[in-house]
Amino acid sequence: MHTPPSYSAAPRPSGETRHAVQACLAALAPASGSPSPHASPRRALGAMASSLKQGGAMVALMRKVGVQAPPLSDGDSWDVGAAAGAWAVRYRPAATQTEKPLLYLCSPASLPALRALLVESGERGIVCSDAETHASRWPKGVQPALPAWLAAQHNCMPFDPATGEEVRAILRSALETLYLEQRPGYYYLAIHDEDAHEDADVVLAPLSVADAAAASLGMYRVSLPDPAPCRVRLCGAGRMLAVVAAAARLLKEDWDIAAQVWSCPSYTRLARDAQAAEQWNLRHPRATPRLAHVRRCLDDNTAPVIAVTGYGQHIAGQIGGHVRGRFIAVGADAMMEVSAPWLAVTALKAMADDGALPVQFVEYALRRYALL
Repeated sequence: MHTPPSYSAAPRPSGETRHAVQACLAALAPASGSPSPHASPRRALGAMASSLKQGGAMVALMRKVGVQAPPLSDGDSWDVGAAAGAWAVRYRPAATQTEKPLLYLCSPASLPALRALLVESGERGIVCSDAETHASRWPKGVQPALPAWLAAQHNCMPFDPATGEEVRAILRSALETLYLEQRPGYYYLAIHDEDAHEDADVVLAPLSVADAAAASLGMYRVSLPDPAPCRVRLCGAGRMLAVVAAAARLLKEDWDIAAQVWSCPSYTRLARDAQAAEQWNLRHPRATPRLAHVRRCLDDNTAPVIAVTGYGQHIAGQIGGHVRGRFIAVGADAMMEVSAPWLAVTALKAMADDGALPVQFVEYALRRYALL
């Protein structure tokens, strides 16, 4: 998260705050009673919110802030309500400041609705939106202006997690960033409600410590190592991770092409980190250059990178200038359907354009998948 110049003077968290954060982190640690790795982000988050509430954290269910969302059904995982009492983790620069919840569960479908919620929250905390689980004419259930606005707000760190395990990693990182390091701002998580299937094309075991840390930085690899040389890299966020994984399977089974699959919970964080590294390197020409996280992940070769998002393609396109080799961003505003066959054809075309594959492969694929 971008930090203003005054950050260095921010007060250290009190012992009470540190103790409360540690209690929350413990509540979010993987345990035998945790949701299945196949649980959707929404169901997993509901269980985590309940754990936080039981530990004394304030969790606000704000479904009526500028949005007409359907009422919760019996047994809904988000039926956690708001806990009463003070929450010690909340950073208050003035003793008279009203206590605010740590976690907001909401469904803002428009930018005005989101901004109304941010007024309520004081632009602090962790905002989790399940707008894409409701019927809507917009991609991911929100007006196109909303994700573009979030990406432009340097006090916001937006994420689009694909799995419940990614949600856990992001929540833990947000707690440490906002309440231990006392950085200003808020996190925004777009939450979907599609469970992963047992035969999913991606690895759905609990994230390792390294993968959890990488997920909170914006991306990590989910495909298993392949002895064949990687010929294309496929990146997906949120629901699109399952689509790019299916495209990788088509490339392997139909064309014997090895593809890496990367989950990218935050293209925006990747782009900001890369920009910050470039700026630091410019100001410190004699120091060892800093390497951005996206480059640590993708700089090992120059195979094409296809980055996919459920929002407009400009969201995924934020990392294009920091990727070696051919880069293609695909979003909900693409002229084609965002499906596994189309992504496989897109990957084949990118390789053909690089001279790594005869262009006839693209023509064969278009006919094979009945896309002409």
